[in-house]
Amino acid sequence: MANTLYALVVTMIWPLFFIRLLLRSSSAPAYRQRWLERCGFISPQLPGGIYVHAVSVGEVIAAEPLIKQLRSDYPERPLILTTTTPTGSERAKNLFGDEVYHCYAPFDWLPFVYQFFVRAKPALCIVMETELWPSMLLMCRRQAIPVVIANARLSNKSKQGYQRINWLVTAMLRGVHIAAQYSADADNFLALGAQKQRLQVTGSIKFDIEISQSLAVQASSMRQSLLDNGKQFIWLAASTHAGEDESILWAHQTLLQYHAEALLILAPRHPERCDKVAELIEQHQLTYQRSSLTSTANCDSQILLIDSIGQLMQFYGTADLAFIGGSIIPHGGHNPIEPAAWGMPILAGPHLFNFAHVSQLLQSAGAMQLVNKTEELAEDVRYYIEYPSQREVAAQAGRTVVTSNQGALQRLLALIDPLLKS
Repeated sequence: MANTLYALVVTMIWPLFFIRLLLRSSSAPAYRQRWLERCGFISPQLPGGIYVHAVSVGEVIAAEPLIKQLRSDYPERPLILTTTTPTGSERAKNLFGDEVYHCYAPFDWLPFVYQFFVRAKPALCIVMETELWPSMLLMCRRQAIPVVIANARLSNKSKQGYQRINWLVTAMLRGVHIAAQYSADADNFLALGAQKQRLQVTGSIKFDIEISQSLAVQASSMRQSLLDNGKQFIWLAASTHAGEDESILWAHQTLLQYHAEALLILAPRHPERCDKVAELIEQHQLTYQRSSLTSTANCDSQILLIDSIGQLMQFYGTADLAFIGGSIIPHGGHNPIEPAAWGMPILAGPHLFNFAHVSQLLQSAGAMQLVNKTEELAEDVRYYIEYPSQREVAAQAGRTVVTSNQGALQRLLALIDPLLKS
């Protein structure tokens, strides 16, 4: 009954999907492209493959170690990776190239979902984190395709939202295997009707991050170029959102009064915002250069503005300190494990509910500090400039948290293996 009602509603409103794409394309033209994929019309695939859905950039990055291990363990099985956003698509192509078949996920209307699964023919569906689509899960159930929600997380806020449509969510989760990151996530899934016998706590595979030697060399070379150009301290504001850049720019403006050779690397979460961010920088009378238009060796400005996809991990490797975006405003923050793995102090605003457990681990270890006011941000960055020994203490604490929490990937693979062999 729940799925029937949902299908009726979506049948009435599905044209709005494309209207929304057109509206979003005003700031990101890539949303006008590849609409057939969003209708489920993809290139036919060999049967028996593994289908992984990762909505956007963060989920694609989280899926990287899993996908690489699946390609190694099951080389005979095709692997299909879908995303929803153009930025996620670009990141997928950068990471995997032709190793996997990448396309956009179909809109969640049964005719489109049916077309997709007829062509994809997967033996297993893996959904990263918490991307629950009723028609997709119903189609998997009808075709006896096992579903795993991998690296599953569900904040209290998200749980409350889903509880408003609990009649639908309970039907969605029927028969689904859930690999929850932490006990709190598992409890929230149980509250929504997940089946206890199909629920495991595996930890976060984001801790199973690997910094390749080639990436480390590139980052080191970039950092040296910046230092050779007169920069003495580099801090990175990563994945910032509208409403945060003003605070970060004010903090950097204040910092420059004491440390004129400090460099801010500013990386908006959505590159299409870069023109607006550039206007803000100019309003603050700060100098900047765009990463797509300059070599880091020639960066003699006060700010380096990152305006392209796929560079953030490398820029973490150049920085002395990182600020986590999405945390000044109540967006919930972004992944703090990446800067912790590189080894640097981490600053963040008070809104970290998307990574509550990880953030608490890092705070307890002394690797992360929270700031509640713009003035505190400037003061804390200045503190780590002037006390490098404390910077190293925080950096080592972050590395320790990362290494001591690894192993989730192997636990997840142990759950997946029998589903592929059954």
